[in-house]
Amino acid sequence: MLATAGGQMDLSFSNQFNVQAVLGDGTHPVRFGTDVLAGLVEGIDGFRQDLEQQRRTRSLGPAMLGAFLWVDDPELLQRIAEFPSACVVVSKQPRSKRHVERLRKVAEAVKDAAGFPVRAFSELEELRFHQGGKAPVLGPGSPQEYIRLPALRTLGYRKAGDHLVPILHTKMMLLGELWWHDEDGLGGVADVTGFTPHRLWLGSANGTESSRRSLEFGLWLEDPGLLKAARRFLVEVLAHSQELDPDSDGLEPDLVVPDYDDEAMWEAMTALADYEPEEHDSKNDA
Repeated sequence: MLATAGGQMDLSFSNQFNVQAVLGDGTHPVRFGTDVLAGLVEGIDGFRQDLEQQRRTRSLGPAMLGAFLWVDDPELLQRIAEFPSACVVVSKQPRSKRHVERLRKVAEAVKDAAGFPVRAFSELEELRFHQGGKAPVLGPGSPQEYIRLPALRTLGYRKAGDHLVPILHTKMMLLGELWWHDEDGLGGVADVTGFTPHRLWLGSANGTESSRRSLEFGLWLEDPGLLKAARRFLVEVLAHSQELDPDSDGLEPDLVVPDYDDEAMWEAMTALADYEPEEHDSKNDA
């Protein structure tokens, strides 16, 4: 379909391309055609509303993980920014004037977002931000860190010139729930946080405003095996991610395994093992 706007030709697809179907469970529609991001936004809103109304014990609220080539759709950015816990990773952007400006606008849209707690994933709990490109050194007196990743991160290689580089090309959003527990896996007293995935969006559309005008597809899935695999993939994406506009053109993650001061650790363990309560304390207790 052709329409004239301001003397320029506006190209668009007819609504005749728009088709919806329902999967076997009858829960979520599959969308084909234009504006399939509407289904993503509606699914995010519905999931958050349902979970927050349930008032589940030990729940820390809804959480979101995503991976897209790029995200700039205003409605989607708003959902990311307002979600209680969210981190979406996009492909690393070039440094042209146009790309720098769109990075600025996207960063501004999520500047007040809560981000995502790294400790929700046991695979990442040990990691720390590097210090000047080097792993930090931890000892027995090092403070415990509770890292929250920003709502938007980046991954991959920065394109320079005409040379093609591998990119993050997925279009997926994983919704789930953060929870806490006061026991570890062995029954000891602990402060444990975790993430349970509930619903996965897969599609062809980037998280961009322009994708709403293209012919795309998108659907929500809740297969347990698929949710588990998507979680594993996205945790790996987070582990290798960087800030939204890093200096590095390559795959050098911000999060690294720390170095440990083994000598100081050993001295602290020895001192703890050698410690014995004074004799008069035990007599007074008796």
